[in-house]
Amino acid sequence: MEFGELQDIDLRAAWPHEATDFTPWLAENVERLAKAIGLPSLELEGREVSVAGFSADILARIPSDGSRVLIENQLENTDHSHLGQILTYLAGLEAQTVIWIAKDFREPHLSAIRWLNEHTTETFAFFAVKVRVVRIGNESSPVAPLFEVVERPNEWDRQVHAAEENSGNSRVSELRKFRNDFWHSYVQSYPEDIDLRPEHASANVFHHIEGMIISQWLGQRRVGIYMRANDPRYNEKQRQEVEMHVEALRKEFGEELGSRTSWERQTLTHPGLSFAIDATDRENWPQMINWLHERLVDFRRIIAENTAQTLGE
Repeated sequence: MEFGELQDIDLRAAWPHEATDFTPWLAENVERLAKAIGLPSLELEGREVSVAGFSADILARIPSDGSRVLIENQLENTDHSHLGQILTYLAGLEAQTVIWIAKDFREPHLSAIRWLNEHTTETFAFFAVKVRVVRIGNESSPVAPLFEVVERPNEWDRQVHAAEENSGNSRVSELRKFRNDFWHSYVQSYPEDIDLRPEHASANVFHHIEGMIISQWLGQRRVGIYMRANDPRYNEKQRQEVEMHVEALRKEFGEELGSRTSWERQTLTHPGLSFAIDATDRENWPQMINWLHERLVDFRRIIAENTAQTLGE
């Protein structure tokens, strides 16, 4: 058996630009990151999400409990500016898990992550993750990304394992019941929208149309809808198809829905709308359900019309 030597590749050779190359790649590969930090899964919620005049790189969700995950990435060493932005995003996005990814971490920033893990409640978790790109062999060999967790909460692995194994976990059980009750209330109002399983307790409901996937999603302080390509590899063909629909959706919605909704303009791979509302108050459910249904009808119509027009040209 012949052994090769692992060689580090310049991050910029793999992703020349942080915002236009690395962040989109990471958004499409959040499962790799989930595996690195010990989570069974992560679901993408948005990219370049606006917060207090800044844009958070990636916002994701842990499916098992619906909590939000803030992912901030750098292709260089860490700096004070990103640390300050992370704290701003944490408050504005109601995130409970923070994953800071960088080429390398300066000791003051590792100390800050340790301090946050030691002095915040157990509901919060902060990670420092170094990213590397490596290859074995000559320059024609493929390269591979590696995530190395350099700081994490104490006993994180045990906590995750316990949450997975303990099906009676009160927080998870309550959240699953909350989601299950909501989606079944939705079906009572609009039975033709969703073919719902009795045990469905996910934050998302997915619809397939014209090669696209439309996702309606439920958070505790917001509901929303977004569109993405059916193929998770998201090649050039899928990118063009999504961008074609983005323009049609923008013509329809723009900013006319007012302050209660936000158009995630820069999330080109997952364009969508969201509605800020207290979803834990069941008296708000009829309003939320109607909003989700109306947006689903709009998205279906626009995508179908846009596809038919394109095919007819």
